[in-house]
Amino acid sequence: MSSRKPILLSILGSLVLSTSFVPSSWANHRTGHFCLPESIVAGDFNEDGNLDFAVLLTGFDLVAIFIGDGHGGFKLEGHIGVDTLPKGIAVGDVNEDGHLDLVTCSAWGYTGSVLLGDGLGGFTLVDQPDAGGEATRLVLRDFNEDGHLDMAMGAHHDGVVHVFAGDGLGAFGVPTDTGKVPNAYGMAVGDFNHDGHLDMAVARGPAKGAGQVSILLGDGLGGFHLSAFQTTNDPSSLGVADLNGDGTEDLVVAGAQPANTAGNFISTFLGDGAGNFAGHTTIPLGSGNLKGEMAVGDFNEDGHLDVAYPQTGAGVSQGHTVQLFFGDGTGALGTAVPLPVGTEPHSVMTGDFNHDGHLDLAVSNRTDGTISIFLGDGAGHFTLVGTYSVVA
Repeated sequence: MSSRKPILLSILGSLVLSTSFVPSSWANHRTGHFCLPESIVAGDFNEDGNLDFAVLLTGFDLVAIFIGDGHGGFKLEGHIGVDTLPKGIAVGDVNEDGHLDLVTCSAWGYTGSVLLGDGLGGFTLVDQPDAGGEATRLVLRDFNEDGHLDMAMGAHHDGVVHVFAGDGLGAFGVPTDTGKVPNAYGMAVGDFNHDGHLDMAVARGPAKGAGQVSILLGDGLGGFHLSAFQTTNDPSSLGVADLNGDGTEDLVVAGAQPANTAGNFISTFLGDGAGNFAGHTTIPLGSGNLKGEMAVGDFNEDGHLDVAYPQTGAGVSQGHTVQLFFGDGTGALGTAVPLPVGTEPHSVMTGDFNHDGHLDLAVSNRTDGTISIFLGDGAGHFTLVGTYSVVA
């Protein structure tokens, strides 16, 4: 069968675990009875020149590894056990051996999990730094500019962001806190004030009837100066991009978080180069929520950045679609024909899966336990080429 034809791999039956991937102490560890694929990250894990991806299975407390064939097809390679209810995942070479590694955070486990890659597609759990605070998202960057990747993790319950300094060997030290960031959720990184130091934007839950985004301006030493601006409802996902072509990073802010009552939305905020942001466009999307991550990229190759947005929730007509929004170069977004996916789409990840120079999409379908793969044509159109089970 051609890899460009839709493939549906049944998720019925028992979960099969690769012993080369799963430590014995984690082999039967599960939070629930459904696999629930959520956040996705991409990287060349087996170093064959093709993009692969890793997806969190929140219900089974696992990470599923898919290996790409360079033509848009993927094979489930195996699973790795992590701590309870994993919600955030990031990719990078944390031990500086030239191989990509994975780091996760777990909301119920109150820990991170460091998974060292072997360059062949396999991973080994080596450390579990104490995360605290029901961590839901994390990012890997060199915040203190010592040449080693650090980890910033949103501690939802503690009302802060924990920053762990990496040692370049795969370990992370005792965290320092950034200051008050209540109800931390989605996270994004950029240099918002043009000082050469990395900054963070963190989506926050409701405050006085509105959501907020915290801006954490980094000092290059691992410290941050905090400010915030208001958004619609409960923002859950953030994207950093120069939306209006002025050389300054802007923000795409989307939501709303699960259990919101005010409705879903997508907004753009234009940066001034000093770390401040002003609202530009807001598109109400009706009832529903955004539980995971949207993807930002130039899908129609017009030089303006676009957004792929997985909207879901009870009673939502778009509960089986990914919404596409095309940028116009001024900071505004226009709607396009949505993509049909599985039930309860959670997160979207973008990359070039088939080496044709055009961005493609991978979508996690939480209720179905599947991943949908779409190949892009560079004109803003996408073709479904595969639907893969995350468990067998």
